[in-house]
Amino acid sequence: MIPHTADAQLAAAASCADCGAAVSGNFCSSCGADLRESALSFLGRSAAPVRRSFPAVYAKILRAPVRQTVAFAEDPSYRGHVSFALAGIALYLLIIVPIVVRQVAPEGAQVSESMLTLMKVLSQAGVYVGILIAFLMAFFAFRTFASDKRPFHQYFKLNCLALGFVSPIYAIYEFVTRNLLHGVGLSAIEMQQLPTDGIHPTMFVSLAVFVLLLSYFIGINRRFWRMPLWKVVLIYMPTYYVSGIVSYQLMWYVGWYTAYLLSAAGVVS
Repeated sequence: MIPHTADAQLAAAASCADCGAAVSGNFCSSCGADLRESALSFLGRSAAPVRRSFPAVYAKILRAPVRQTVAFAEDPSYRGHVSFALAGIALYLLIIVPIVVRQVAPEGAQVSESMLTLMKVLSQAGVYVGILIAFLMAFFAFRTFASDKRPFHQYFKLNCLALGFVSPIYAIYEFVTRNLLHGVGLSAIEMQQLPTDGIHPTMFVSLAVFVLLLSYFIGINRRFWRMPLWKVVLIYMPTYYVSGIVSYQLMWYVGWYTAYLLSAAGVVS
């Protein structure tokens, strides 16, 4: 009985506690889990929820953003992608919506609480609509030209992970550049709304961060679809640009007419 027990322990030690894949070394090559002894090691598989929490998964992706994002997307045992995306979006909206409201209705402007609430709702709706349009356009474009026809649910999972990862970075940077440094944020670079009264030093930093984030999305698509870099750039850049314009214009007109109709009906003032 003792040799069999020892064999079972060795087999358990040679498999990842999170995904069950065969492992060797300090990290799982499948899901990226840290296999080294830690304070949670005595919990065994019961520690998996902690290792799959938003902070833990975020930290793993942060170590190698492109590789880890795709690894989680292709890991069938990881099913927390929707909650990961929602957590990232929640952090994003918590920081971004007040910035948007202050931009549309600066301090001292005569805007009612009901109209401010409407602005916050429409701002959040604009985020979701833009994400949906960009996702659908990119999926159908890549699937059309890729030799490896990856399934819809896997690409959805990939984008949930990417969204949850990038959203807090975008929001925190926007908050720092706009509110603390009073400079040019990422949104100004995206919408090409650069200042006309001179060049602010943050504009160059924002441009560099924008290129890094864009490179991340190009990188995960290249790795996921297993396509050459030049083809990914040719497919992703037009879809990113068009979806941004369409979602912005859509939410602008929806927001304007919604505010107009609700004001006329006396719902908001």
